[in-house]
Amino acid sequence: MELTEKNQIIENARPSIREVTQISNEELRLLHEIPTFRPLIQTFVVISTYFILAAIGFWLNNWAVWLLVWLAQGFLFVCFFAAIHYCSHNSLYKSKHTNRFVGTFLSLVLLMNFSFHKYIHIGHHREAKLKGKIVGDTSAWQTFPDIKTYLIGLTFFYPVAVWNNWWLVTKDLYLESLKTHTQEESDLPTNFYLSYFKTPEQRQVVLQNNWLLLGWVVLMGGLTVIFPGILFFGYWIPIIFFASPFGFIFSITDHYGCESDLNHNLWNDTRTMISNPIIRFYYCNNNYHVEHHLYPSMPPSNYSKIHELIQPHLQYMEKSYLMFHLKIMQGLIAAKSN
Repeated sequence: MELTEKNQIIENARPSIREVTQISNEELRLLHEIPTFRPLIQTFVVISTYFILAAIGFWLNNWAVWLLVWLAQGFLFVCFFAAIHYCSHNSLYKSKHTNRFVGTFLSLVLLMNFSFHKYIHIGHHREAKLKGKIVGDTSAWQTFPDIKTYLIGLTFFYPVAVWNNWWLVTKDLYLESLKTHTQEESDLPTNFYLSYFKTPEQRQVVLQNNWLLLGWVVLMGGLTVIFPGILFFGYWIPIIFFASPFGFIFSITDHYGCESDLNHNLWNDTRTMISNPIIRFYYCNNNYHVEHHLYPSMPPSNYSKIHELIQPHLQYMEKSYLMFHLKIMQGLIAAKSN
C-alpha cells in the first residue's frame, strides 16, 4: 500500500482497471455514452408497474392481495432509489436537467432531499477511492455484532438513521446560513456530513430542496384528507412499512463485510450482486456495484459489459440477495450459539 505525504491512500490497484479491462479510450468513450430512449422506457415501466399494482389492489380489494401488492411496491420504491442514485451521478439520462428533475421528483416520493443525497453520495465515492474509507449511505454497517442488531436494521433503523443525519445537517446548514462574517467557524455546531457540501451554492440548494420536501408532505397530507383510502392503501402503507425492509435488503450488500481503510483496493471494498434479469431491469443494474465504483459516470445499462471483463478479479460477489442475507443470518446465529 502506497501513501502520499498527507497519508492519503493511493488507488490500490492489484491489478489496475486498465490492465484488467483492456479497454481502449475510444471503447471507454462509447461505453460512457448515455442511451436516449432506454432509461426513459425503463423509468416509465417501473413507475407504471407501481400504479398497475395499486389498481389491482383496489380492484380485488382483498387483504392477501394487498399484502402482495405492498411487498412488490416496497421493492419498487427501492428501484426508485436506484434511479435517484444514478440521477445524482447525471448518468441515467442524457440531459442534466432531466436527471435533476426525475431525481428530485422520485426523492420527494421517497420523502428524501435529492441534493442532500447527491452530495453525500458523491462524497462517499470520493472517500472510498482516495482514503479507503467507506462512509455515508449504508456503509455504517461494515458488520453486525449480533442477529438482534441485524433484525433491527431490517425494520426501521435505516430510514431513521438517514432522517436523523438529514435533520442534523439541515440544522447546521441553517445555523451556517445565519453566521455573520465576524463569527468563527468553531462558534457553530459542526457535523461530519457538512464537509460534503463544498460550496455555499451546494448548501443553499440543499436548503431549497427542504422547502420542496415540505411542500410535498403538505400536498400528500392534503390529498390524504380528501382521498384517505386511496392515499393510505396506495402510498402511505407501502412506503412506511415496506420500503424500509427492501431498502435495507438491497443496499446493505454494497459494502457489508468488505475491506476498508489500509486493507482496501479496487477489488475488495465493494460487492457485486448477480441476481436475475427481472431484478436487474427494475433495479437499473444497481446490483453491479463494483462496476459502478470503477466507472461512476458510466450509464448503468453498460455495467453488464464491464462485469464480464472484471468478474475473475472480484473478491466479493453473490448470486442472489436472498442467499446473501441467509448467509448473514446463519453466521450471526452460529456466532451467538458459540
